[in-house]
Amino acid sequence: MTVAQFNQIGREVISDPALRERVSEQAYLYRVASAVNLDKVPLLDDPSSRELLRSTEHKKYRVRLFARSVHEIEDLRADQMEALRRSLRVERFPPGFDLSDPNVQPLLHPEVRRVCEMFPIQAEEIVKRYGLESDEFNRMLEETRGNPIFRWRVQKYVEKAKDEKTKSNKMKA
Repeated sequence: MTVAQFNQIGREVISDPALRERVSEQAYLYRVASAVNLDKVPLLDDPSSRELLRSTEHKKYRVRLFARSVHEIEDLRADQMEALRRSLRVERFPPGFDLSDPNVQPLLHPEVRRVCEMFPIQAEEIVKRYGLESDEFNRMLEETRGNPIFRWRVQKYVEKAKDEKTKSNKMKA
């Protein structure tokens, strides 16, 4: 192949967006194949690739559901703590104050204790409303504690859920 022929092919590829995309994808696959030393480059329309993509999308969807449920549970907790603070007529709770502490529970007013006992049940209802099982929710919650990248992704989705809620509240007003 002469230099002129090579340049002509390059101009044709650049002028056609679909062809340019296919050539770029194929070049990427060849680069990946050489990096991992594959004997055969997988085809772009491989059905297993589609399944993997759907699986990845499904995982993203489940993480979004998890983030929305975390956001709603956190709102519930904050609302209940604020209502408790107002009913007790205190400006703020002491640092490290934990209503779920078994040592604190017997000292609480029966109504406050009832609210504390109902919180896990209400949180479970929120989790189920978002289509998650409690085991799956707890697994993801544990992963947020041990995996900073997963925690960042969840936080990103939580912030997005907050923004959506703020926008919907503004539309209602």
